[in-house]
Formats: sequence, structure tokens, C-alpha cells
Amino acid sequence: MRLASFLVFPVCFLLLTVELCAADVWHVDTRGGAAAFSQLGTAADGSNVWVPSNHSAFLETHDPNTPLVIVIHGNWMSASESRVYGLKFQQLTQNDGNRRLLIWSWPSDRLDTGVRRDAQIKSQRAVLHSAYLTSFLRSLVPESKVSLVGFSFGAKLVCSSLQMLGTSGHSLRLRAVLLAAAVDENALAPGRQFGRALAATEGILVHVNSRDKTLKYYPLLNGLCGPEAIGYAGVGGVSSRKIRKVDVGRIIGKEHGIMESFVGLVSDRRGLSTYVFFFVQ
Repeated sequence: MRLASFLVFPVCFLLLTVELCAADVWHVDTRGGAAAFSQLGTAADGSNVWVPSNHSAFLETHDPNTPLVIVIHGNWMSASESRVYGLKFQQLTQNDGNRRLLIWSWPSDRLDTGVRRDAQIKSQRAVLHSAYLTSFLRSLVPESKVSLVGFSFGAKLVCSSLQMLGTSGHSLRLRAVLLAAAVDENALAPGRQFGRALAATEGILVHVNSRDKTLKYYPLLNGLCGPEAIGYAGVGGVSSRKIRKVDVGRIIGKEHGIMESFVGLVSDRRGLSTYVFFFVQ
């Protein structure tokens, strides 16, 4: 069973340097059972440094008119690695629009349980840890512009949070981007696991890649013939103008990597401007 590469990123990208100055970038880590905040700062020698902060400090400096872009990683990634990839996203899009970037990290570090069991645990954990994201979103002032960009199991965390918000209501301007989403293809359909997620958003951008060599084996996650993944087959059981589907197979190829997905998003100029930077109202 070829789940060995399930939701894994290319390590070579960790070697890329990141140079950002005066960027409004934050990091949240929920590994400790609470949301631990830190902010990107500049050391005396001009290098990047992460400065411990807190939720209150974030809210005090939050501008509801500036898009808050929350990037959420997939499986097999540590907190430090999530910072690297979040900053690479910032670097790739630094000329595309004003934003505050929040790198949201959850406990997806690799487990010594076997690959399939690891993926099953992370699939469940993404849902459990979406409660932290939901609580954070509820703390924002009304009419805040928020873009949720989720990769792989990170997309499942996004959908789960949207489900909670769609069930009980909220006052935010929410848009979502699902990249290589490791989510059951019918999960957004009415009555299914995330059937209320669409109600919480102004729109969802879905990038689909039927060449993805990892999501190809997603049906094996919970059986021999489970559902396909949204990132592989698209959204099933839903007909809504709120969903925009883009096939990125020719751009990304067979790789299931967060950097490849970021490049696919940056190449989708319409999607980037609409669902991430709110240029289209």
C-alpha cells in the first residue's frame, strides 16, 4: 500500500532561505493544549526572530479591514517547519496584496504507529484541533476579512471549523482555499460531515489534481474502497456558486507538497485575488 508518502512535503524546501522585513506575520501553535502565539520580529543583526506573544496582543493590533490570511499545514510537520513554509508563502505572495499572515500549526508531527494508522490519527486530530481555530475566529471583531488556506489535512481542519461556524453563526467575512484537500469528496454535501461549512463562507476555492500520487490512495485510509478526496476528485454532492473549482494538475504534476500547492495558488491569479486578498467583493 503506497501510503508511505501520504501528506508528506519535500524536505529540500527546508533549505530555502527566507528574507522578510517588517512583515506582519504571526504564528500559533496548538500542540500544548492551548493556542501559543508568537510574532515575527527582527533581531539586532537584522535576522528574523520569533518573539513570544499572546492572543490579547494580536487582537489589540487587529484591523478588520486588512485581510487576515491563515495558512494551515498538512501532515508530518513540526512547529518550526510550519514557520518555514508559512514564510515561504509570505515570500511568494508579498507583492500581491496587503495582509496580516497567521501561520496556524497543529500537532501533525510524525508518529511511530505505521503510516496508515498515523494518517488516521491525524485525520481525526485535524477535526479535534479545529475547535482552537473556531474559538480564535469567534474572538475577532465583526466584519473582519479572513481567508483560511488549508493544505491536505489542514484543509480538513478548515472545513471542520467552518462546519462549527456554519452551524451556530458568526459575523465574519470568511473565504476559504482548499489545497490538495484530504477530505472526503462528499463531506461538504448537505447532511454530511461538513454539510454546514458552505453556510459560513462567502466562497470556497478548491484546487483539484487528479495526478496527485498521494491522494490517489486516499480511499485506502479507512478501508479498501473508501471515498475519494476532494483534492483528487473535486467536491461531490454539492451544486453551489460559492464553490470555484480549479484543476492544477498541469501546474503541480504528481507531487503532493505544500510548496507545490502554494505555487499552484499563486499561478491562479483570479483565485488568489478573490479568495485570499479580497480584491473582488
